[in-house]
Amino acid sequence: MANKNKENRIQFKLSDFLVKKLSFKNNVLLFGTNVSVNELSKITGISEVSLAISAGLDKTQINHILDDEQIAEIAIANNFEFEKIDDISEENVVSKILKIMAEKKWPKEVLIETRAPIITIMGHVDHGKTTLLDVIRKSHLTKKEVGGITQTIGAYQIEFNGKKLTFIDTPGHEAFTEMRANGSKVTDIAIIVVAADDALMPQTKESIDHAKAAGVPIIVAVNKMDVVGADMEKVIKQMAEYNVIAEQWGGDVPFVPISALKGEGIDKLMENLLLTAEVLELKAPTNILASGTVIESNIHKQKGNLISVIIQNGTLKVGDKLIVDDFMGNVKAMHDDNGKMIQEATPGTPVEIYGIGASPNVGSNFVVSIDKDTQKIADVIHNARLNRLRKRHGKSVEDLFALMENSKKSFNIILKADALGVLNAIAARVEQISSEDIEVKIIRKEVGEITSTDVILAEASNAHIYTFNTKTSQQIFALTKNKNINIFEFDIIYKLFEDIEDKINGLTEDKFEKIEIGRAIIKQIFNFSKIGKIAGSEVKKGVVKMNSLISIVRDGKNIFDGEIESLKIGKDSVKEVTVGRECGIVIKNLNIDIKEGDELIIQELVKK
Repeated sequence: MANKNKENRIQFKLSDFLVKKLSFKNNVLLFGTNVSVNELSKITGISEVSLAISAGLDKTQINHILDDEQIAEIAIANNFEFEKIDDISEENVVSKILKIMAEKKWPKEVLIETRAPIITIMGHVDHGKTTLLDVIRKSHLTKKEVGGITQTIGAYQIEFNGKKLTFIDTPGHEAFTEMRANGSKVTDIAIIVVAADDALMPQTKESIDHAKAAGVPIIVAVNKMDVVGADMEKVIKQMAEYNVIAEQWGGDVPFVPISALKGEGIDKLMENLLLTAEVLELKAPTNILASGTVIESNIHKQKGNLISVIIQNGTLKVGDKLIVDDFMGNVKAMHDDNGKMIQEATPGTPVEIYGIGASPNVGSNFVVSIDKDTQKIADVIHNARLNRLRKRHGKSVEDLFALMENSKKSFNIILKADALGVLNAIAARVEQISSEDIEVKIIRKEVGEITSTDVILAEASNAHIYTFNTKTSQQIFALTKNKNINIFEFDIIYKLFEDIEDKINGLTEDKFEKIEIGRAIIKQIFNFSKIGKIAGSEVKKGVVKMNSLISIVRDGKNIFDGEIESLKIGKDSVKEVTVGRECGIVIKNLNIDIKEGDELIIQELVKK
């Protein structure tokens, strides 16, 4: 640790945790992680080409990151000894800092203060989780939900009897199991909401599993006690079957009767939370650089990448640099759960951060860094991760498609969503959908809107594009309607699942047909080295549109089918040209000689 700065935050310098990952002395090589061929060449004096060949690589792979086995092969081939050292390299410095924090061996100048407990609310859909949180916050979260289901992880902080509590509201739909698990990773106390008039459901049981796996105390909120048929004893008995034993039965789990709708029993529930937090003695260092966990990651159309985080140690400030996953980002701005812009956040506080520039994985840890080489360190982590992925996923795209063709019939999907937690949860459920003859395969899943790359992949793999809570641009629709590609947009999760199930069971089928929208005649041909051939044409009928399908007809015979890649009037690019006007047409992947007088048939794909 360095000295205090003017902000009174004790700084972790990443260099404090790094050791030299390479040394070569007396014919002995000591190596750590992320050693490349060219780095090894510099320290040993052996040529890059020779080292690459010794490792079984192509002689051009001088930037290749070597694994332990390859380094061993090089050492043996060149007659020197070698030893793997337990280095704290750039690649694992984040986990090292977090480990040191977890050990709580703080110097005297570090301030250790009581922090807000982080409480996760879990349970079955419709058992009243969000209504409970709504009452706690005295807000109206339930009115904002599409389809009545919480569809992202939200984190909210409130004050009760002068003390702060942080709540994570995890979704209750069965598809969000993974998100509930990630919520439990950062939580201190789990509230499991069970409806007094209903039996334990699959999501309730999953919630119990996640809370126990996280090793956190459980409080059961028995909701809907005002409803006819409410039976708290039944709930206590059923929970006991899963080893959640009520205090009334000699166990250590408080069961609190409530009616979230009427606001009854809420104070008692809050008192139990504060009492549990007091027993846990939750404390954290405050005057150090921050670290914490990502609980949501999404893309906003105007604001760009946004990530929701829980601060677990230290103070996060606007302007901080942080490393998360394998990239570095700058905290350009942040706001609290009420949308208020804030300048800093302390342990136990949930905030949304702007300006990170990427979408980290939900559940990822982050640390703030002051090193001037922070970006370089993030790049090293990124390159190491890419190298591991290359080793793990050795198959080419061609291999992937060949496997698809050789297996049973596939319903290929490209999945896009507005938030990473939602994306992973949907993907987990979609991968379970199948029929006797058809297997559902997700060939790409990403946060954000559909891109032209998605369209290219969808065309190559005969995939359908499904989106959740994202908008599709008109340019993308223009690209896809000229190809046999379907885009299906949803904002209610179970309807997305139902649509996939219907399609693979043959209940719905979208059919398309080509409709002629115009005709043109080639008047003159221009050749450009960078562009290729431009067909100088006159529109004789209808309209010629950018990205339209096009057929070339000569002497009454169709000689080529393709699509329009670009459309110009003079030097200006245009979207369409109407009858009677002249234009320049570039045809995508044109592999024949076009001639003056060739007729161009312009078409669009439309649903029947």
